[in-house]
Amino acid sequence: MYIENYQNIVDKLNCKGAWTFEEITEIKYNIEPDYEDNYITVLDLTFKVEIIKTKQCFKLKKRYYNVSDFSLKKVTKLYLTNSLIIHDKKESGWDSTQRYHVHDDSGYGENDGYKFIEFYCSSIEAISLEEFYSAST
Repeated sequence: MYIENYQNIVDKLNCKGAWTFEEITEIKYNIEPDYEDNYITVLDLTFKVEIIKTKQCFKLKKRYYNVSDFSLKKVTKLYLTNSLIIHDKKESGWDSTQRYHVHDDSGYGENDGYKFIEFYCSSIEAISLEEFYSAST
């Protein structure tokens, strides 16, 4: 599985110590025209991640391209025990527009998920990493 720019962001977090995903704090779903006036569905998810030792928090934003079969159940918060589970379906011969099956995890190690969030996408990119709390708060 390949997430563009993800290793750069993970390296920045690892320099600060061990870290963990806490929750999804923002969900943005867009339908954008491309250069040929085709429409591309884009999902931006912002994750709250925490440095375990210092409790310093960051916003990690990932972008998912060509999102299909997107479902989001009624929830008040999307807590995570880890990142979202991503299954690469390329070797199974799935259509490239649905290469990745992405969903949450129940935390019981069964990769089954609570089914609060679930979708397919063609590619994934790590967009940004910034401090969760600004100096003005």
